Amino acid sequence: MRHWPYCLSAIQRIACKQIIELGLPSCESTAAEPSSFPVSSITPFPPIEFDHGGTSLQGFRVADSHDVDESPLQTAPFFGEIRLQRMRRDDVFHGTLDCAPMGPVSFNRTRWGARVSLQPVSEALQGYYLISLPTRGAAQVRQGGELHQLAAQSPGVFSPVRAFSMEVHEGYDQLLIRVDSSLIADAWQGLTGRPLTAPLVFDMPLPARPQLTQAWHGIVALAGMASALPLAGKARQFAQGSLADALASLLLTQHAHNQQSALHADATCTASLRVVRQAEELMLRRLRAHVSVNELCIECGVSRRTLFAAFQSCHGVGPMTWLRERRLEAARGALQKPSRGGIRVADIALEYGFTHVGDFAGAYRRQFGEAPSQTLRRGWAYA
Repeated sequence: MRHWPYCLSAIQRIACKQIIELGLPSCESTAAEPSSFPVSSITPFPPIEFDHGGTSLQGFRVADSHDVDESPLQTAPFFGEIRLQRMRRDDVFHGTLDCAPMGPVSFNRTRWGARVSLQPVSEALQGYYLISLPTRGAAQVRQGGELHQLAAQSPGVFSPVRAFSMEVHEGYDQLLIRVDSSLIADAWQGLTGRPLTAPLVFDMPLPARPQLTQAWHGIVALAGMASALPLAGKARQFAQGSLADALASLLLTQHAHNQQSALHADATCTASLRVVRQAEELMLRRLRAHVSVNELCIECGVSRRTLFAAFQSCHGVGPMTWLRERRLEAARGALQKPSRGGIRVADIALEYGFTHVGDFAGAYRRQFGEAPSQTLRRGWAYA
């Protein structure tokens, strides 16, 4: 497992590169909030590795049935109740659901084998969004009097409050990304500085743009690397935080929705010392825990643009760069006064949110002019 921090950092850089090229707001983060998907509800199921577009995800098989009536009962704890019908009597039905939980997000592979029709019992999704990334076969979605096609080159997004029904062809295979509505609401408030006052509804078809497709590949790749980390471990939490922030920004800024005009409205706010101090206080209290840009914006009641302008005016850097510098300083203090025998540089780096020891060592040397191992050796000498 010691190679995973390096791989995770590499995938994070790939995903961030795609996000930067798309012009998305910064999604720097260093850990995730506690998972909204209870670990205890998923771990009793058998572990499984499943694939999407060449990326392997490690999760759990939470549903597996050859009975078209039993299958919806198995999936109900994860997606709510659905009406599921086999369209052709002779088709061999085999419903499976593989799930890789990622805090407020989960990555799920769903298959039915046979040609089926399905519809949520409540007619619409309750409390979450679904992004469908098909890999094989086709499906038709009827929503609001319109018919949409889902296929490998035609992904789609399902929003809460919008009723739909779906007919899936035999052999249909897809990756379903489940996103809690609360994540989208928090991301929206972080982007705009204002809470959502009406349901946010995305257009069903996702744009077919090469850069956007690559960005989604980056999201799935990051999920694949994160899924290999221990489910309740700190490194997994950091990865989930990065993943959630990037995914929410990708949806809100690159996909059409009914609140889009508010994102492009001119906001003329003066950077204030109050905003900077309030954000600093939150970040200093959480040096060892996840802090996202969204949380800072919500805490300060401002948009991302205002927050970044305030920090640039006061410090000449953005808020997450400022936080990284404070964490490096805290890590230096811990290295100078090691708290226990056998503590390593990697232990202290992870404690302050640096999942890749090489990146930590490089940043540490640039800021303090020496390697962290040198500081630790000196700390042992004076202990």
